[in-house]
Amino acid sequence: MKPVRFGIMLLLALLVCVGHANARRHGGRYATLPRSEGELVNRVLQCLRNQDTVGYFNLFPPFDTLWHLVMHNPDNSPESREALDELKEHPRELVEFDPYYNPSIMERYCYVLQKGLDSGLSWGDMVLARYELQKQPITRNLIGYDKVAKERFMGYIFVRDMGQRTTYCITIIEMQKINGFFAGGQVFNIAEASTIEEYERRLEYEKEYVIKSTIARDDSLVLAGRRDSLHKDSLKRGWIEITKADTTVKKDSAKAKLSNLSSPVPDDDTQKVKREVVDRKYYEGKFDDEIPVELYVRYMRDPLHKQATFFDALYKFGDQKDYIRLEVNKTDDKWEFDDDPPVGSMELVLKNKIYTGQWTNNETQSGYDVVMKEMLLAPRKMEKLEKILEEGLSGRTDEPNIKEKKESKRKKKANSSKKSSASKDDD
Repeated sequence: MKPVRFGIMLLLALLVCVGHANARRHGGRYATLPRSEGELVNRVLQCLRNQDTVGYFNLFPPFDTLWHLVMHNPDNSPESREALDELKEHPRELVEFDPYYNPSIMERYCYVLQKGLDSGLSWGDMVLARYELQKQPITRNLIGYDKVAKERFMGYIFVRDMGQRTTYCITIIEMQKINGFFAGGQVFNIAEASTIEEYERRLEYEKEYVIKSTIARDDSLVLAGRRDSLHKDSLKRGWIEITKADTTVKKDSAKAKLSNLSSPVPDDDTQKVKREVVDRKYYEGKFDDEIPVELYVRYMRDPLHKQATFFDALYKFGDQKDYIRLEVNKTDDKWEFDDDPPVGSMELVLKNKIYTGQWTNNETQSGYDVVMKEMLLAPRKMEKLEKILEEGLSGRTDEPNIKEKKESKRKKKANSSKKSSASKDDD
């Protein structure tokens, strides 16, 4: 009798496990989600503290779960049906909440992580000081979503670095209450500040600093005199503000500010044309899956064109110390990058933010397979690369690399020692 009872209990346990697994697979992750906005704040900070990208990813509701809640919403009132019908016509708005389809959510998370590190914050020593949240209103494009997410919050989280005794402020939006659980929590920016006012002043200073430092590199740089609106994709390279006076997210960035600067670039020997930098891209990858490589591309246009028609670039690979300036030619998705001087060239195809192709040595015709993926570019590194381009600080491909320099120095030292020994012997 006991073996039979044990078998029945084992079968029931297996059924429960399978049920839980199926629930998770079909979006039923509610059991692992926080029950309050405070718990969600702590969960987000835990992910930042541990640099846990997988844990952060799992805080967000998948699209299929949200769509199921729209299609099978229990609220059958006429007003709710009308609002939900409006949402059904715009399923794209739900995709924005799922990091699987909206990679900018994870890119912003990585941006906050890296900026915190660059600012001196030790994430491992970070503790929650306090948070200030307010309800996030339903915008026109999300009419009906309040039937899915009953409450949505946005605001500020203040954390304390116990090692450095400094306080930082993190902005966060889209903390959503769904079926009694809290999900989401998109972090946007971070700055050293102990109050909201200080945080806003800090971000304003950062933006002004980038502008001023760029102007200082070349007295001929002038403000373009306009404030471009940004596409959502530019958020991954930008600064984000959330203020009490404005319930919408204000989007601004180092990239946008720098893009509003025009610099005169010689078009030929007799004429100068003002070219405006409209975009910047940064890529990392490898040659032959072995040699690391970085590539920085700047998109420019002149007053006669609406789109970018001119490009310049820098790259560095292997153990090179300096970035090398590249001549760029583009035809549709095909790009050609030539070294200066022309030791080698890359012929690449850009698709889905990934460069693939070949780097070829112009003398030996040997080369490497190239794969590079677009990456998030921190403002500090962008300043460094801009300085190299603006001040002509790039290296040359015909210069010896680090290993060759060390070997040359070692040989010179050895030869010097031999000469010294010979001189002593003669004496």
